[in-house]
Amino acid sequence: MTRMMRLFNRANRNSLANQLVVSFLIIFLFIFTISSLIAYYGILNVLKKNAIDTNQQQFKQNDYNLSVFVNEVDQVSRQLFLEAELQNLINFKSMSEMDSVVQVSAAFQFFSEALSDNSFIDSISYFGDNGFMIRTTAQRNDILFDSTSKVNAFYQNQIYGKMKSAAQKLVWFGGFTDQDFNIADTNAIPGKETASTNYITAARSFYSNNHAATLVLNMDMKYFNDIYNHANDIDNNEMYLVDETGRVVSHGNVEKIGQAGAVPEKVYQPALTSDKFASEESNGKQIMSYRISALNWILVNEIPVSLFISDILTLRLIVVTMFIFSLASAAILSRYWIRRITQPLNSLTTVVRRMGQGNLGLTLELDLKNELGILIAQFNKMSRNIQELIEQKESIQEEKRTIEIGALQSQINPHFFYNTLNTIKWMAIMVKADNIVESITTLGDYLQPMFKQGMLCTIREEIDYIENYIKIMNYRMAGGVKLQKHISPQVMDYQFLRFLLQPLVENAITHGLKNRNGGTVTITATEYKNEIAWTISDNGEGMSETKLQEERESLIHGSSSEHSTEKKGIGLFNTNRRIQLHFGDRYGIVIHSEQQVGTELKFTIPKVQQT
Repeated sequence: MTRMMRLFNRANRNSLANQLVVSFLIIFLFIFTISSLIAYYGILNVLKKNAIDTNQQQFKQNDYNLSVFVNEVDQVSRQLFLEAELQNLINFKSMSEMDSVVQVSAAFQFFSEALSDNSFIDSISYFGDNGFMIRTTAQRNDILFDSTSKVNAFYQNQIYGKMKSAAQKLVWFGGFTDQDFNIADTNAIPGKETASTNYITAARSFYSNNHAATLVLNMDMKYFNDIYNHANDIDNNEMYLVDETGRVVSHGNVEKIGQAGAVPEKVYQPALTSDKFASEESNGKQIMSYRISALNWILVNEIPVSLFISDILTLRLIVVTMFIFSLASAAILSRYWIRRITQPLNSLTTVVRRMGQGNLGLTLELDLKNELGILIAQFNKMSRNIQELIEQKESIQEEKRTIEIGALQSQINPHFFYNTLNTIKWMAIMVKADNIVESITTLGDYLQPMFKQGMLCTIREEIDYIENYIKIMNYRMAGGVKLQKHISPQVMDYQFLRFLLQPLVENAITHGLKNRNGGTVTITATEYKNEIAWTISDNGEGMSETKLQEERESLIHGSSSEHSTEKKGIGLFNTNRRIQLHFGDRYGIVIHSEQQVGTELKFTIPKVQQT
């Protein structure tokens, strides 16, 4: 339970692995649900279509069976119709008594033989328009000479009226019982009601000497039902016949005979009456109908939709079971596999989190051949670079402090020296030694910037400092050193590293002009977009190519001579390092020299506005 609760806390809920699992399951649910619905309704429609096709084939078979039966009945009626004795009965009232007895006996004989030869016929009746009627069943023969003596139902029903205009064709009727054709005077068993027998009736009219008669054959209902309904499962579906008025004329349940049948509406639509087959779903039933050409009746089959979907319900249970199993399996497998895939990423996240807490230089030792492997390799490289940069920065800061301290310590104690010079200056004034006063004043001005705080000054202040330095050097070299300046007034107020030019000018004088009685030192400052290019040149002896290469190497690695205790300045190496430490490694001093022509020291630094 505790483990399950952990899955829903914020940390786990926001984890990439869980988000991937949830996303996968949502996509799985969507695809599986859509696919299942499409498959479900597709199979349902296929089953319905198959059932309809099967029923349509069954309808066609039943249509054929009923057509054969109709033809058989038609043949029987025609054989009876062609019998001379039956034809003569039309003129029954004009016959002698002996002839009429002979003709009636012959008619009963023919009717009995027809019943015997055709078991599906339950009774045969003859109705003359002159009121003479006879009827034969398997049990008895009945005769009625005058309809006026008893009201007979036959002359009031639709058969008699319809047969007058049927033109000797065999016409079929349904919904009648044996009582509609009964011409007997009494019931079989007095005091006991006899159950009515439902018939399917076929009737044919014939004429002779301006008289008409109707031959009626009543078919056994059970036999007739079996023609189209023998293989039908009455417990599950209903198959029955309705006439042109929509009234049930044949049904396995005799109680429904005479009721309205459930015929699809489009059967009665004028545009569709030519279609024999029709189908629709209504009240939970699939109702299919087929028009029987030989009878002009409609065979109807009502099938509960539940029969169609019984297999679908089983399929639905299988699909739901598969869905639950697939969902559980997908959740377990996807969580396991995604966690396995994202484990390196989780490890990387842990390392990044630890680095965020200050543990720099951490790496992740995983050998992967995919995109995560590339990401981890780049992270390890970045982590090492950060550590190296921090160490390099600390080293640079320490080196800057060491160089700046060395630069200051390389000078004589300024306070003591400055105070001593002031004392000497006043002593020289007292003895009127003007040249000594001027020298000491210049040296004092030279030392004064050492008292100022900060590593930066303006270019104007740095040039003033160099001018004082040149004056002092001229006292030593009897005025042989000249200073030329090519500096735009617009750059004089930019910030500059204090004491940066002095070691370079000193190098030009002490090395370039050391074997000469003077020379010229030129300082040039050229302004570009965001930088100022400086050149310190002399017209001294210059250097050989070998010496030039050594000096260039010393800018990078330094030299033992520059670090000796006899060194008076901080040297080119330290000056170059100051430039790089303050402005970056892409800046620095470049040396050009030519023997007997002179030496140039060039460097570029960014513009620094005064704050």
